[in-house]
Amino acid sequence: MCYRECVLQADAITQTEYGVKIDLDRCSRCGHCAAVCPTGCMEHPYAPLQTEQPLVLPPEEALAFLRTPRSVRRYRSDLVPKDVIERLLNAGRYPQTAKNAQGISYLVVSGREKVVQINQLYCEIARTLPEDFPLRSRVMRPVLVQEEKKTDALFYGAPQLIFTLADMDHERWKENSQFSLTFLSLMAPSLGLGTCWCGQMGLLTAQMEYMKRFGALIGLPEGKRICGCMIFGYPDVKFRRLVARDPLEVFWR
Repeated sequence: MCYRECVLQADAITQTEYGVKIDLDRCSRCGHCAAVCPTGCMEHPYAPLQTEQPLVLPPEEALAFLRTPRSVRRYRSDLVPKDVIERLLNAGRYPQTAKNAQGISYLVVSGREKVVQINQLYCEIARTLPEDFPLRSRVMRPVLVQEEKKTDALFYGAPQLIFTLADMDHERWKENSQFSLTFLSLMAPSLGLGTCWCGQMGLLTAQMEYMKRFGALIGLPEGKRICGCMIFGYPDVKFRRLVARDPLEVFWR
């Protein structure tokens, strides 16, 4: 069973007359071989045998769970403690990634004063963007709203931010960051937290020259790139009902 599970992925397991042999140089550390072993005899240095069992929710409960997270745009001023943040970020380690590449780390900015400084740099850069900058109007929207409404239209008054990071040469930094942030948003309500993606920030940090300026401000580790940004904190609003979405559209062939 472990051989069949591996052959379509890393193809690192071969069958021998004494059992199976693992080529660790080819292994992608996905752990599928140990997970499917019916007797628990699989020993793998890259994927130690786990005692936890998969939790499969009834379909109705699973769908309600997936529908629960909301994009929160009103936050309280109190900071989320580090131990709670670590529980949140821990969930970001578990999404599936191509070739089990993973590779996402996190930089947490705490304190309203720091968040305001990042907002100010964002506005400074946005105002200097050339007219042909991709999605420039989208980048400028929070700047214009802040000027008109005198309110934080970029980070919504949140006192903390999460930046996802990856090595500069990571091939799938963008996709893996999105997977990770999705898991964080799903985990957040169970910890009493709210989140909101900051897509406008991603449009700027995707450009190396702007990413370096933000990196200098937030203390970006050497050799890392900014992949994404998520607002988080304690919500100052309570969502009492699930909401509808566009109807399902399927093309059957």
